[in-house]
Amino acid sequence: MEPRFYDNIDEFYDVAFPFLVKHEAENNIHLSIINSLKNKIDVYGNEYPLLFTIVETNIIKLVVLRTPPHDLLISYTEDLNTIEILVEELTKRCEKLPGVLSFNAAADLFAEKWCEKNSLKYDLFRKERIYKLKKVSEDTLGHRKFSVAHKDHQELVFQWTGEMMREALADTTDEEIQRNIKALREEFNQHSSSIYLLFENDKPVSMARKAGKTPNGNFVNLVYTPKILRRRGYATECVAKLSKLLLDEGNKYCFLFTDLSNPTSNSIYQKIGYQPVIDENHYKFLEK
Repeated sequence: MEPRFYDNIDEFYDVAFPFLVKHEAENNIHLSIINSLKNKIDVYGNEYPLLFTIVETNIIKLVVLRTPPHDLLISYTEDLNTIEILVEELTKRCEKLPGVLSFNAAADLFAEKWCEKNSLKYDLFRKERIYKLKKVSEDTLGHRKFSVAHKDHQELVFQWTGEMMREALADTTDEEIQRNIKALREEFNQHSSSIYLLFENDKPVSMARKAGKTPNGNFVNLVYTPKILRRRGYATECVAKLSKLLLDEGNKYCFLFTDLSNPTSNSIYQKIGYQPVIDENHYKFLEK
């Protein structure tokens, strides 16, 4: 097997894309990220991303990427032998990794081998699940007003973004929140907001974001309803309406990630029509 690191995003994209799209749902976050990197290499930060593949007789076996300071992302693979090669190659480069996210078998194996090799210990930070939707359940669509957020909503959107990230993403930083808010502000200034709002009596009550694109699908994230407004069906209707909009735009699928420790959100998404694809483990690496 031939391991390779890349310092050219276009070259990496040309190699990685055909492999990733074979398992589009499992690799939806990888596809979304490389699409973003191809458009703007520093979209996730100033440090150049880690781009890596393993090839065997001209056939891609594994794609790996990292956008510092974030964790390592390992693609879906049917060959777990590639994981040990990955550990060896990253160790040779003296990479410092805060954590790893991948489907369970790969994440478990990488965390064990990486920590053994680097005298670290690993902690299971979050159990996650990838969902895919092909058709929205009609009874979740409701009758409330739903529209793209406009510039006069931006301060509320910024506030909710910070609240959502602090609540749902325990490892988020103020810098990361501000980076997201900056990107959203630029969208508002360009009249191209990716945030959609659900309204009750003309008052915003829930939001969801039209996020990363894959060849046949679109990612949904930043789903948030303020605590005081929960248990009224707002998030269900908001995500259902956005999902239908994305399908109506020509996408075959919608994708989203959930935290398996939150049974409410998992139940909501399945009610809308999202079906489980694969479970993933997210590990953090710590000093012994």
